[in-house]
Amino acid sequence: MHRFLLTFVVGVIGGGVFTFLHLPLSWLLGSMISVFLMNKWTRLELAWPVYFRDLGLIIVGYAIGQSFSQKTMIEIFTQLPSMLTMSITIIVFSMVLAYITSKMTGVGLSSTITGSIPGGLSQMVALGEEMKNIDLTVVTILQVIRLLSVIFVVPFLVFSPLLAGGGSGAGGVTSSIHTPSFQWSFVLFFIIAIGSGIMAKKIHLPTPSLLGPILVIGGFMVAEFPIPHMPVLFIILAQLSLGIYFSFMMNFSSSKHLTKFILWSLFTSFCLLLCCIGLSFLLSRWHDISFLTAFISLAPGGMAEMALVGQAVNADLSIITGYHLFRILFILFVIPAILKGLFKLSFFQKGKHN
Repeated sequence: MHRFLLTFVVGVIGGGVFTFLHLPLSWLLGSMISVFLMNKWTRLELAWPVYFRDLGLIIVGYAIGQSFSQKTMIEIFTQLPSMLTMSITIIVFSMVLAYITSKMTGVGLSSTITGSIPGGLSQMVALGEEMKNIDLTVVTILQVIRLLSVIFVVPFLVFSPLLAGGGSGAGGVTSSIHTPSFQWSFVLFFIIAIGSGIMAKKIHLPTPSLLGPILVIGGFMVAEFPIPHMPVLFIILAQLSLGIYFSFMMNFSSSKHLTKFILWSLFTSFCLLLCCIGLSFLLSRWHDISFLTAFISLAPGGMAEMALVGQAVNADLSIITGYHLFRILFILFVIPAILKGLFKLSFFQKGKHN
């Protein structure tokens, strides 16, 4: 237990420094950097249990669900064609980048494709385990580099003058999380959110700790049931929990001989972000939403991290969640069958990774 407490203190110090410097997503990025550096440069025994990460996801899921309403649900359903179009475009572009990475590094094409598709680290690694001839180290490195690139780059882009972040983001219903008074009924609904995360795990939903609260709290909001606001302290704790958890993913000690591969992975991650920026301009003109909301909706990061960015700039969380949720479900339920069919072709078996 003392290791968890020590890790938490290190994360709080890092988050506090980043907050003092007025950096975006300060508690998430600050805790991630500070814990990573302590792990790398000291002999301190740091650890962070998965259930703390899950609790952070439940908090974020509650906040996301609170952004839903009947009006925004109707808006999401009207955007299903664009969700499908954008998701397919991003996935195809990711596969093109995977082909380039494979050609330039000699890593097997099936492994780079599995690692390049933005479907979530845990989901894509699990998918790789189900397939033959997939190098899980390659999949993990590609997913981690893309996720960390997005976590670092997107907040700075969103808050930069280039995208005019920090203002009152998108039109539509947004999550008004900042509230000075604590509502005791929040305790009851938070327990319900925790229970929904547990139930979602039992029925094997993807990212259950996030999706469970989104579906249940969002359902209450669509039914126009009064839901207590999420206290600001809980949002900070969620950022700390997720940031600390991500810091333990930044261990590339086992990939000393993959320097060229890692550099190409960084390059392709930034190319994917540029693609998403271009698609965001199209999406913002396709529908009556701000460019900021469109960009965060299409950014190839995790739903929880992008929701935190959207919440920080008052973007439309329900639209952001809708696009990320659609892409996750599409990748989890449709892409595996497609990949398994493709990987049987001789073209994809030429460059198996050694």
